Amino acid sequence: MINPANRDREAALSYIERYFLPSSALLGMVGMGGLFLLSTFQWQRHTLTVPAFTREMTIGLMAGLLSLLHARYQYFILETFPRHYAELASRADRMVLSRPAAIVHPRRRQVVIGYVAGILSFVVAIALLHRGVSWIGVVSFAMAGFFITRVVFWKKVVETARMNADGGGK
Repeated sequence: MINPANRDREAALSYIERYFLPSSALLGMVGMGGLFLLSTFQWQRHTLTVPAFTREMTIGLMAGLLSLLHARYQYFILETFPRHYAELASRADRMVLSRPAAIVHPRRRQVVIGYVAGILSFVVAIALLHRGVSWIGVVSFAMAGFFITRVVFWKKVVETARMNADGGGK
């Protein structure tokens, strides 16, 4: 049975499929391309070292963790306020650039504190780990880690939602 909540959720999932996934996949692939080019360049110059690669990988994994936490909050918004993403989809279809009203929930202040703490810890980690590491590597690993994690998370959410909507898939 179609009701407004189902319609909003379907529009929200459509928004995620059309906007979150392609843009995140593209940016993740840009990060992976940077990794490939940098690794090839360092390999040819004999400057690719295990400690530098490990520091870059740590930065990428931290970016992936931040992405997972961010996507989990976005998933909370999808589950609790599907109308928000449905409205974003409607605005995107009409090419309206303004944002919908902010979502207000009881733990919003804690979410903001969590975002600030996560970003600060990531910046501190980069400051501690970047020695001997190219900034191209730092940016590439961070981009790849953040956006590939985001694609994997949202792809799984969309596939699960579509399978449940189709009556369980197989």
